Amino acid sequence: MSDTPAARPDPTAERIKEAERRRIAKDLHDELGSHLTALKMALARLGGQLPRDDTTLLEQARHADGLIDGALDAMHDIIDDLHPAVLDLGLQAALEWLARSFARDTGVPHRLHVDVPGDELPPVLLDAFQSVSLYRIAREALHNAGRHASARNVDISLRHDGKILTLIIADDGVGLSHDAGTRPQSSGLRGMHERAALTGGTLEVLQGDSGGTQLRLTLPVLSAANLIE
Repeated sequence: MSDTPAARPDPTAERIKEAERRRIAKDLHDELGSHLTALKMALARLGGQLPRDDTTLLEQARHADGLIDGALDAMHDIIDDLHPAVLDLGLQAALEWLARSFARDTGVPHRLHVDVPGDELPPVLLDAFQSVSLYRIAREALHNAGRHASARNVDISLRHDGKILTLIIADDGVGLSHDAGTRPQSSGLRGMHERAALTGGTLEVLQGDSGGTQLRLTLPVLSAANLIE
């Protein structure tokens, strides 16, 4: 086995890849989405013309409609993986949506704290690559809290003091083991560190004082007052 360290991701290449993912997601939504929707409408019109007493044809039409719904759901899942559409509303709104979805899917209660000037994170504070990277880090952290940490509660905090943007995700789960960074399933942890570094930020994954895990990402950003309108 070679001892050569793995090459670090190239920030420029990663930004190009993320832009391409966003383009593909938009094309899927605009092109494939419109065709599937039109197909569903055409099938509904056809189904309305079928004899009401032909149960075989009616059942086939319902089955075909279900297949289209499945294709639409799969398309939306792929789009969300490529570029979450909720990010078009801004990182703050995306984190709020992510937190609610996490609580709904896992049953784990969450608290979201936002401490930014004017209670609203300026949309131009982060570029598209930074926003999607922070979102993906938060999603991975919540996934770990729900699946691996057996957390009972999760706290999410977003802060901006004019110079530093800080994202904190803390849970009260089982915490990190001493070999957490070397186990095969720690690829998610390494991925979060790499994403943070590519944005220009720093990620710390700490053991909580009373158990659990705290993820803290800090990212130098412009002051909102100095942003060019």
